[in-house]
Amino acid sequence: MQHNKLKYFLIICSILMFTNILVGTLGAHLWHSQLVLHNGVTNFATARDYLFIHTLSVLFLALLDNKFAAGRFNWVAGLQLVSIITFSGSLILYALTGEKWLSNITPFGGSGLMLSWLLLVWRACKIK
Repeated sequence: MQHNKLKYFLIICSILMFTNILVGTLGAHLWHSQLVLHNGVTNFATARDYLFIHTLSVLFLALLDNKFAAGRFNWVAGLQLVSIITFSGSLILYALTGEKWLSNITPFGGSGLMLSWLLLVWRACKIK
């Protein structure tokens, strides 16, 4: 991975990890009654957990891409970024608002995450 791409992935992941901590804190304190009101505590926790796990995954992929042929893993990392924002973002907003249409977006993010892991398998199999 070019140093500029690595730099941008690191910056984005740092912002997402900060966001994860902030959202977790707000969910535990300021937004808790709102989450309970909309029966969103479990959805919120799932969104927060997936945001954390996949942000770490993107960091790993960005560093891994730096070790192999250019572009081998950055597509996987990019797909995970878009998918985790779609998945966790829509799920957090749904948990806070109870707006049903937001829950219709979540499966697109989840499907993207599953696809990204399959893409990682495929890319890893191509390593010589």
